[in-house]
Amino acid sequence: MVPVCVNRMTQNHISDRPAARRIAFATIGDGRLVRFWSGTPFHMSRSLAGEGHEVVHIGPLSAPILPLYKTYSRLCRAFRRRGRSPLHAGAVVAQYAADSARKIRAVSPDIVFAPAGSTFAWSVPNGVPLVYASDATFRLIENYHPNYRNLSRGARDIAERVERDTIARADLILYPSEWAAESAIRDYGADRSRVHVIPWGANLEEAPDRASVLGCRKPGPCRLLFIGANWEEKGADIAVGVLAELRKRGMEAELVICGCTPPKSVAQDGLTIIPYLDKCDREQRNRLDQLYRDADLFLLPTRADCYGIVFCEAAAYGVPSIAPATGGVPCAVRKGETGLLLPPNATKADYAAVIFETFANQDRLARLRQSSRAAFEARLNWQAWARRVSDLIETL
Repeated sequence: MVPVCVNRMTQNHISDRPAARRIAFATIGDGRLVRFWSGTPFHMSRSLAGEGHEVVHIGPLSAPILPLYKTYSRLCRAFRRRGRSPLHAGAVVAQYAADSARKIRAVSPDIVFAPAGSTFAWSVPNGVPLVYASDATFRLIENYHPNYRNLSRGARDIAERVERDTIARADLILYPSEWAAESAIRDYGADRSRVHVIPWGANLEEAPDRASVLGCRKPGPCRLLFIGANWEEKGADIAVGVLAELRKRGMEAELVICGCTPPKSVAQDGLTIIPYLDKCDREQRNRLDQLYRDADLFLLPTRADCYGIVFCEAAAYGVPSIAPATGGVPCAVRKGETGLLLPPNATKADYAAVIFETFANQDRLARLRQSSRAAFEARLNWQAWARRVSDLIETL
């Protein structure tokens, strides 16, 4: 349990912020590590520290019985049976709750902040204000997100119960999208006055300089960038089809897919596949940075997404996104501002038509680049998120 250092970029603004609080930042994994949950807890805690708060990490939490349930879950999936989400097994929930309560009491915080912590946050000791942050509710992601499909009735009942109890226990409930916030109110009876929509930010070590990313892109073909960890779920097959469709229409186009590999060999002119780039490695991070700088449009025909941090990262580079209006995506990709939205059932031909039209109108594309970067600077960054969260914490 180590306090997070104050971010030097925001240290000179602390005097303008609300009073500093001692925040127990409670996560199942280690929120100090960039690799945990794609770095989102890391950036949350760092930005809160940048507001002058003392952030004490409560995590990773301990549930010694978890490996047993992970094995059971894998066996159920292998035999195509309804299974458990290992994190929502009754014994696992109980162990996480007990460990979190013990560790929270030990640090005597002013506030507990629990991102994606419904598994244990319902048990936060009485008398300590709880801030609960998530990108979705269980009701939304059941049978929507790949990790929550084909669950047994017991798993669904426990997941539903801890979600409801955590929302009822929380003093502040924060979501990055209206999609999630409305579900908390509609499906779980959350007090509307406690629910707030605050967009999440780009998980970047350092934001690129505005002038360098809004300068003229190098001439050449339409360069499309796709970044996603799951080929099927993120719609990489659709993206490859879009590239083929564009080239069939006579457009000179290229597509870089980064972060995943196809289940079988794919051959397509203009396609480059980069299986993985590690943001923690400077050389690989620089290569990723260059991919964003070279891109004209960010293409992600995702089949299920609760928000999409990657859209915020694209906006930081002034790269408009092309994506479906599914889940919480419309909060990160606003039509005509940070990109263009298509229906969830859009085909490769639909995507190709939008990209063809957008790239052909260079003035419109330039305006989209400008407005994408402006949206990043105004709201799609962690400093803006932390300022709003600090103001809300002060009301507690």
